[in-house]
Amino acid sequence: MYHSPQSFVPVFDWQDLIERGDVVLFRFPVNDDATAPAEQPKRRPCLVLDVFDINGTTFVELAYGTSSPTKANRGYEVRVNQTASCHAAGLDRPSRLVCARRVIVSVNHPGFDSGDDRGTLIGRLDPPLIERMNDVRARIQAEADIHAEALREQREKQERWQREEHGFLLRNRASREATPHKLKGGLS
Repeated sequence: MYHSPQSFVPVFDWQDLIERGDVVLFRFPVNDDATAPAEQPKRRPCLVLDVFDINGTTFVELAYGTSSPTKANRGYEVRVNQTASCHAAGLDRPSRLVCARRVIVSVNHPGFDSGDDRGTLIGRLDPPLIERMNDVRARIQAEADIHAEALREQREKQERWQREEHGFLLRNRASREATPHKLKGGLS
């Protein structure tokens, strides 16, 4: 009988399978303050809004998840209320995935590390909620585009003012040099 040193069954690695619309457990919010106590935030469900690669490293954009039923960030959230939707997403209770609170991290970030047997990739949004997520992402992108366009217009306006001001100074100097200087009393 042949015994292979390698397994025939591929090892499940969530980092290779993660995609937009997945729900993962992550320690959010990230504490970047070095002076703050070393207490870790709890692992909470987060929605994967985007997955992208930079120089061979996979990054994900995550949206904050909470079961708190507040009205904050309305319009920027994906509400998972139906029992079937909660089960598909791996959630044990109705939750809000708040897309206004986002963070971009590497899939190797220590915030994904689990101290329990629950794993990291816990579920996926169902199709109607995927559609809602895409609507929220489109709104966020549209607002980012509007902001970028406003900054571009402001930069162009500032550059135009600088060019016009410089031109005015040159014209002003040229006209002063071209006109004869008058002395007091009308004598040249």
